[in-house]
Amino acid sequence: MEDVDAAVVMTMERIYSPAPRDNGTPPEECDYLHYLRFRPRAGASDPTLADAVLVLSPGGQGGANSLEYISRQLVYVALTRYGKRIEVWVVDRRPNNLEDLTGLNAAEEARDVRLALDYYFDGKPLDGRSFAGFLRDEDVSYLSEFGLRLAVEDMYTLITTMIPDPEVRRRKVFVGGHSLGGPIAAFFAGWDFDGNPATVEDAGYMNCAGLVGLDTRLEPSVPDQGVNITTFIGLPELTDEGAYHQVVDRIRRGELARILPVPGNYPEFMALLEMIAMEAAFHPQEESVILDRLPFVPNLDNTFKLLHSRTIDQYFVHIPSIRDFRYTNEALLGIMVDDNFQLINMFQVSCGFLTGGAVVPRDFPLPQDLAKLPWIQVLLGSYLGLRGLFIANDAGPDCCHLGQGPLYRWANFDEIGNDADPAFQDTAGEVTYTTAEEEVSDIRDVARFLYYGPTNAVEWYFTLRLMLDIEAGVKEFAPLCGLPYLHREAARFLPRIEFSAQNGPFPYQPENGKLIPGYNHLDVCTAAADRPSRRANEVIDPILVFVGETVEKGF
Repeated sequence: MEDVDAAVVMTMERIYSPAPRDNGTPPEECDYLHYLRFRPRAGASDPTLADAVLVLSPGGQGGANSLEYISRQLVYVALTRYGKRIEVWVVDRRPNNLEDLTGLNAAEEARDVRLALDYYFDGKPLDGRSFAGFLRDEDVSYLSEFGLRLAVEDMYTLITTMIPDPEVRRRKVFVGGHSLGGPIAAFFAGWDFDGNPATVEDAGYMNCAGLVGLDTRLEPSVPDQGVNITTFIGLPELTDEGAYHQVVDRIRRGELARILPVPGNYPEFMALLEMIAMEAAFHPQEESVILDRLPFVPNLDNTFKLLHSRTIDQYFVHIPSIRDFRYTNEALLGIMVDDNFQLINMFQVSCGFLTGGAVVPRDFPLPQDLAKLPWIQVLLGSYLGLRGLFIANDAGPDCCHLGQGPLYRWANFDEIGNDADPAFQDTAGEVTYTTAEEEVSDIRDVARFLYYGPTNAVEWYFTLRLMLDIEAGVKEFAPLCGLPYLHREAARFLPRIEFSAQNGPFPYQPENGKLIPGYNHLDVCTAAADRPSRRANEVIDPILVFVGETVEKGF
């Protein structure tokens, strides 16, 4: 990590670009598009002199830092292994600008999480500033306008501002993303930025050399097994322009949510997750006390029940609760994100396993036998990762002595088995928890991307409008709704590379890329690139080879 940081610099940069004001005035900070820029620390800073530039978009509910690990590794490996100077830019969607990161940034700088806990949950000011509270739908009427158009126009503004010469863009710039970032990249390729199909110089596909997809499909739709957003919120299908505007008007009036409601992923939890990651990074082997310092917050309590219930009965009774178990800081982070403990597929990463106490199969939200049925996997597999879930099972000797159980620790990914003995099992050798092939990400890298730097890896205020526009964008009436996706075949004819995680929410075999065994949804962004004794990273080198070959061919 030290070698990478010595060679690669990350900066948060911004470009003035006023946000929409059709339904209220957003805060001034929303008038800037923010992006993380990764480039070689030494040498010219002019991006037009780089051998290539990758412009990436995070997945749903993802901030720019969710691509921090893979971005700096791409720059580092290109420089040290291939002798090429590339840059990676990760766009932070505009709603991320609404996050008050004062407490989190102060805690990171001081390496003291108590500053953040006090700021967000106890009302204590920092440098004369007090936290105004986590935003609710009624506070953010203007988010009704933060949709697909703003997302793709931000990418276009970034690319054309930083690289003014269209010939350089066509030869060196690659657009892509993780998860939801794949459809956004495909829309970018087919977008007509002046709305006139006869003038194609402004079209997205004329301003990039190729596309990169990370556990996604580079297609203009959400890869979610066919569930559309209007059905999800109980509305008729978008059959025409009028139906679309009807939904938009309901969002504007507040009859429908402006912030997409996702069970368990409240702003309070996303802020807390960043604090948990800091503790895991700063004091990994110390017993965690962060949950004991929290006041009662209903949204957090609901999330803890979702993440830490063994059975449906325990979910409702909530005894023992997550606070009754003893975890090191690293272990607490592990159960929040690891694929064997986190049940939401989109947030799963393969970074090790619990050790130090009894661990048993988890039968919530469904018993394991039922969760393994193929039709259950088809129905819920794009949202819930129900395969191989476990949970700690020793909170104390009895119900009168909770909190007196063993201290659970975390076995990092490279402590899980080896080529000769790949299985990680219980002491009796009867239950296989995980295997070496299915553990690929270092929990220390996971902790870092969750908190490191001026932004973060999660999006507190992800908008319903973006999801609505993605569904509407492929309809024939889309241009009448301000969604000029006019060059519909563009993404299919551009050079592309795609990666699919076999254990992710929508595995498939890409025509131009690979299906990666053992990877979960976030592993395509976090799989360790610096552990030769373990399994090699299966994303970084293929991307660099693809970029190099494409640039040499002159696309």
